[in-house]
Amino acid sequence: MTPAELETHARRRYNASGDTFFSQEEILSYLYHACLNMAREALVIERTYTTTTVAGTQEYSYPTNTISIKRVTYNGSKLQPITFREDDALTGYNQGTSTQGTPQYYAIWNETLYLRPIPDSAVTLKVFSYSEPQSISITSTLEVPSLFHMDLLDFVNAEMAAKDENWRKADYYMDQWMNNPLKGLQAAKRWSQKKKRGDSFAGVQDEERLGVSILGMV
Repeated sequence: MTPAELETHARRRYNASGDTFFSQEEILSYLYHACLNMAREALVIERTYTTTTVAGTQEYSYPTNTISIKRVTYNGSKLQPITFREDDALTGYNQGTSTQGTPQYYAIWNETLYLRPIPDSAVTLKVFSYSEPQSISITSTLEVPSLFHMDLLDFVNAEMAAKDENWRKADYYMDQWMNNPLKGLQAAKRWSQKKKRGDSFAGVQDEERLGVSILGMV
C-alpha cells in the first residue's frame, strides 16, 4: 500500500477524515516511526550493497541505514566474522600490521568493517544487511513488507490517540501493535524467523561440522 492509502485508512479508523487536528506530515511521521520500530525489532528490511575495495585500505563504513550485517563477501567469497581478540591471534597482537592479501575475515567496530588481511586489489565487496527504512513522503514506496502495512496503523492510531489525550484508545492500539500474536511486532518477528529458515527445517547448526576455524575452511 502507498503512504497516501495508509493515511486514509488511519484517518478512517480514528474517525478523523478531513480533520485538520492531524496533519498529513504528522501522520507520515508516525508511519515512519512504525516502520523504524518494526525494522529494528523484527529485521524485516533486507538490503544488499556493493562497493569496491582499495588496495591498502582496511576500513569500510557500514552502508547507509544499516542496522546489522548478515553476510560479507569479497570478490564473491564469504568472509568470516571475527572478534578483535581473534584478530590479535592473526596479527600477533600487532593491530597496526599492514600485511596485504586476499581478505578472509572481518571485524566490526563503530559501524565500520575491518578486513584482514588488508585488501591488496580493487574488487567487489558485497554487504548483506538488515536496514532501517528511508524517511517517508506521500509518494514513497514503503520498504516494510506489504503483508505488514495494515499492521502499521495500530502504531499510527496509538500516536494519534495519545495526541488526542484519549489514553484508553492509545493503550488499546499500542497493545495491538506490541502484543497481539497475530499482527504487529509479534507476527513480524515470527515471519522473519521463518523466512531465515527458507525451505529447511528448524534446527541448531553445529559449527564444528561446518569446517570453519580461525584459519578459515578446513
